[in-house]
Amino acid sequence: MKIGEAQKAYREQLSFLRGQRSDYVKQREENRKKMEEAGKNSSSTGVTLELSKQYLEREKELQEKIEELSKQIKKDEKGLDALIEQEVGIINGEVSKQQADAWKKYAEDMAKCLEIARRLSRGDKVPLQDEKKLMDFNMEIYQMAKNMATLNMDKEHKEWDSLWAEDEEEKEYADPMETAANAEAAVGAPEGVAVEDSSGETGSE
Repeated sequence: MKIGEAQKAYREQLSFLRGQRSDYVKQREENRKKMEEAGKNSSSTGVTLELSKQYLEREKELQEKIEELSKQIKKDEKGLDALIEQEVGIINGEVSKQQADAWKKYAEDMAKCLEIARRLSRGDKVPLQDEKKLMDFNMEIYQMAKNMATLNMDKEHKEWDSLWAEDEEEKEYADPMETAANAEAAVGAPEGVAVEDSSGETGSE
């Protein structure tokens, strides 16, 4: 089951459980009010304690359901927290990887541009795309290299191929949020909830 699917299941389950608990809390408050009213009326009407016993049993029954739901809610909250922690870890890992790749590429491009500047300063001929790369990287270095080239016009010059491959394209990265959502969840579905994952299989904890 994917992290995104698991989180959705936990959030829906928590919403349902919290709604149930809220209903039981309201029922308990109503029962307490009725029990209080019955206690006041019993002294004047001579009603037996049988009615109060029924209210007390109902109080106990509702309290047990509230505690049971609270326990399940706490368990599911821990499950959701674990999924969020896993998701954040994956996102941070993806971002760090992309940043490291970006710095690596920048260093490689800088080394190439400096080599182009060296070639230009000797008066050598480099492809136009390489000149443009150097111009985009640092116009000042480019102009210095071109000025140096005029001093070396009478020397023997070389013609160079491009330092960039013709089919070289910018690397595209997946969205870290999407990568995390589609990663395999370390936590199963909420207890008693069947979840159909992306493979079409249905499972529950």
